[in-house]
Amino acid sequence: MDILFTIRHFIYSGHWNGHRVHSPNIFNFFKDAIFFKGGVDYSLAENSRQNFIKSEEKISVLSIGAKGDGKTLKEKKIAKIARYSSSFGKYGRLLQRMSRYLKPKKILELGTSIGIGTLYLSAGCPSSKVITVEASKETSKFAEKNFSRLGLKNIECVNACFDDCLEKILKENPDIELIYVDGNHTKEATEKYFSLIAQYAKKETVAVFDDINWSKEMSSVWKEIKNSAAISVSIETLRMGIVFFDKTLTGKNYIVRY
Repeated sequence: MDILFTIRHFIYSGHWNGHRVHSPNIFNFFKDAIFFKGGVDYSLAENSRQNFIKSEEKISVLSIGAKGDGKTLKEKKIAKIARYSSSFGKYGRLLQRMSRYLKPKKILELGTSIGIGTLYLSAGCPSSKVITVEASKETSKFAEKNFSRLGLKNIECVNACFDDCLEKILKENPDIELIYVDGNHTKEATEKYFSLIAQYAKKETVAVFDDINWSKEMSSVWKEIKNSAAISVSIETLRMGIVFFDKTLTGKNYIVRY
């Protein structure tokens, strides 16, 4: 964790429930996505996670990016992955509410892991097609098996490295409107993914970058992203960075205590 980023975040964070947000569209995003208090059913993802935590199963995981060399397989317990290496809790719920609010035609997730974040995204807008990419073969197969068990037909699993498939997916799916980047947390890789996303982004595109406070590298690249001329608005929580490409929105960087 980048301690200086954390300190800065808590000093400058504000905009509780969207107060002091002047753009009507962004105010509605605060109110109806980030801080929405209405009834939302999170059970699809959360029941799966609880089942995984009870599992004795192990899989061989390929680690890529800041935590791995992209070649070595490590045996890991499904229970441990579910506890520590997946999108859950308040940030998983935030993913579902963003999907629910935005109602994207298609969703792209980079970093399936065992599919908990994928389930939040899918549950938010069941009519959306979700394309989820995972480099680790056994991890991808495990997630796909669970999606099939749940009867979900709107999720397409892609077993590939992000570098090898991202541009192809963006080019072939111009109706992707929500993108969640949760993997390969290095500065070079994140810069590359943002550049490609910006190249193919439309007015409706919203991109979410996870773990922006994970390291000094990630907080540095997040600063570059939120100051990029390609975006119109950024919203920063302690963990996630959200960017909008709609140039009709009021340009501003919001730091939110979430």
